[in-house]
Parts: sequence; structure tokens; C-alpha cells
Amino acid sequence: MDIRLEQQPQGPLKGIRVIDITTMITGPLCSQQLGDLGADVIKIEPLHGEVTRWMVPPQKAGLSGFYTQLNRNKRGLALDLKNPEGIAIIKKLAESADILVENFRGGVSDRLGIGYDDLKAINPRLIYVAISGFGPTGPYSDRPAYDPIAQGLVGMMHIQGKAFGGKPQLIQSAIVDKTTATTAAGVAMAALYARDGLNGTGKGQRVDVPMIDAYAANSLADIICVDSFMPNDMPDPEPLAVLRTFATTDGHVVGMALQDNHFQGLCEALECPELLEREGMRNVGERITDFAPWLDAIEAEISKWSTDELLRRFDAHGVPFGRVKTVREFAEDPQAKHNRTIFDAQHPDAGTMRYVRYPGHLSETPACLHRHPPTLGQHNEEILDEAGYSAADIARLREQGAIG
Repeated sequence: MDIRLEQQPQGPLKGIRVIDITTMITGPLCSQQLGDLGADVIKIEPLHGEVTRWMVPPQKAGLSGFYTQLNRNKRGLALDLKNPEGIAIIKKLAESADILVENFRGGVSDRLGIGYDDLKAINPRLIYVAISGFGPTGPYSDRPAYDPIAQGLVGMMHIQGKAFGGKPQLIQSAIVDKTTATTAAGVAMAALYARDGLNGTGKGQRVDVPMIDAYAANSLADIICVDSFMPNDMPDPEPLAVLRTFATTDGHVVGMALQDNHFQGLCEALECPELLEREGMRNVGERITDFAPWLDAIEAEISKWSTDELLRRFDAHGVPFGRVKTVREFAEDPQAKHNRTIFDAQHPDAGTMRYVRYPGHLSETPACLHRHPPTLGQHNEEILDEAGYSAADIARLREQGAIG
């Protein structure tokens, strides 16, 4: 990911304008990914700032660590959407926008006068991305939704719980929010191609991305396979028993040795070739029939070795295992450093700032960091000037409390 601060991005979405009227994680991360790819993203915030700007430490130069990781490559505009003039500004910006992303609760955008039908009348080419917990219609459509609620509903908490003693377990990360963000960014680009690509319609469309749908699509493919053919009499889905961590003398490793060549290499590396002749472990068919015996057996053998020596031996025998690291250890990992998965950039006020790169490595139109996250209302005048507001208009809007 290139660093091109204060330069024009050269990514594949260069020239695309995005209006981001979202808060928290899902919407901001979605629009940030579009910004990473070169889009001009205008971040709309309330006059007091969106909640992640002030939620948790650390804080520096008008930014929080949380806000920073979700709002790079954006320009900031502080608006009061309860003020008619604030709504008028959104409509003015929508006239030339390509994509708008919002994550209001059901019906709020329509009540404000900036729903899809309102903005489609102004700009038929607009792609309107509506992120919600459950979808725009249906029995849950009016309910508020948060990541843990979707985790519980989709079924993965039940699976996690079975793997860890029976009590349903949350993944200790906003996994649904982030999954939905990436899904929404991809669907927005698909809609953009439907408008402008080969055989494009020239028309925008509404794109709804329910959190439960995004999480189900990204988490259930390897779980719901027991129900691929219906009806059936198979038991409920179980955790993938082969997914296990193993303690060494000084840490933990994780890996997979299910295939015959990998299991043979593992037994040779651990100096326990007798396991290759033990009933239930002789071939992949036997090992799939019952995971516990051979996993327990190699767990006992792995516990005798240090992590470094173990991984050296596994590498020599082509066995796919790796070290379990902390996040900060991962930042220093040689492959992560080579990929620049975690990278640092200098901010004029906040000093060195650390980011996670956009994951796609494009050879001709790379993603880039071209703007640090905006301070609250940082680009008010610049954005409104581009939209055709005069200096007198901007002063009047500020006096009326429509902008920060």
C-alpha cells in the first residue's frame, strides 16, 4: 500500500465520489476501503463528532485510536442533520456523488428526507448503500442491531461454545461489523460496475447489506454443509474438531496435518513414527472418522518441544504449522513486514501513526494512504466551496448552526 500523503490517489476508484453518513465500525470501514482504492470520500459527522472520535483512548490531535483505524482517506464535513440546511447540503452533495453509504436505523433516512427515493430523484446514477442489522423489511427490520446480537443469531456462538466447554462464546472482536463492511464495499463496487461497466445500465440502484446476511455468507459455508441436502437425519453442525491449538514448552503453535503426507511429515518431525501404524491414524479416512485420538496423541508429542525447534523441524518436513502470536508480535513478523501489512506514516500533529493496510495488492493501480483521518469538520469550507457555496453562504450556514 503506497503512502501518497497530500497527493492525488491513483487507485482504481480515482474520480469516484462517496458520501459517508455512517458511525461506529461497519459503515466507516466500508467507505475507508473505497477511499483506500482512490475514491474521494466525504465523511459526514454531527457537530459534536461521531461516537468513535471520542469513545476510547488513546486520543491525540483531535483523533482517537479507534476513529483513526476506520476513517483514513476521507475529508471531513460536520453537519447538523436536524437542521434543514444540513439536509439541503446532503442533497446538494448527492447531485454529483457516485456512492452514498448510510447505516441509519430503518426509516430514519426517509424521515430526514435523504432516503433512496429522495436522492434517486436528484441523481438517478447514485448507488445508495444501506447497511442495517436485519434488512429494510421483515419482522426485525426496526430493531437496533449490534455485532454480538448478530453473532448470537447466526449460530456461530453456539458452535464456538461447543468447542470451548459448552457455553456460547462470542468471538472477541467485532467480526460481524468488519465482515459486513468488506461485503458492503464489494457490493458497492459491483453496483458501480453494473452502472458503468461493460453493458452498464448507466443507472444507480439501492444496495441493502444486512449484517446477518453478510456474516452468514462469510461464516457458515463450512458449517452448514451438513444441511446441503434436505431433508436429512444428520445431527446439528459441530465445531471443526481439527481446529486446535497446541502448547509447546514455551508457547503455542497452530496448524493442520490432516493429509497423509502432512501427517507422515509431522510424525517424522516429532520422532514418533509409531503413530503411523496405530489404528485410527493410518490414513486420512481413519483420521477423519475420529479426530480426537490422533489430535490428542500429537498434542502430547508437541508439548515436549520448544516452539523454535518444533517449527524448524516442521518446515524441514513440509508440515504446515505456525507460531501463535500477539497482535504486536504479528506487526514484527518478517512476512507481515515484507507485505507491509502493518505500516507507519507520519502525521503533522499526531506524530507516527500506525495503520493496517488495504489487503489487495494491485500491481498497476495500488491502494494508498493519501489522507490521514480528518479532524472534526476539517474540510467544511473546501467541500462546500466545491459544491458551489460562496464564502457568504458558508458563513451564514455556520451562523445558523448547520455546519461546525
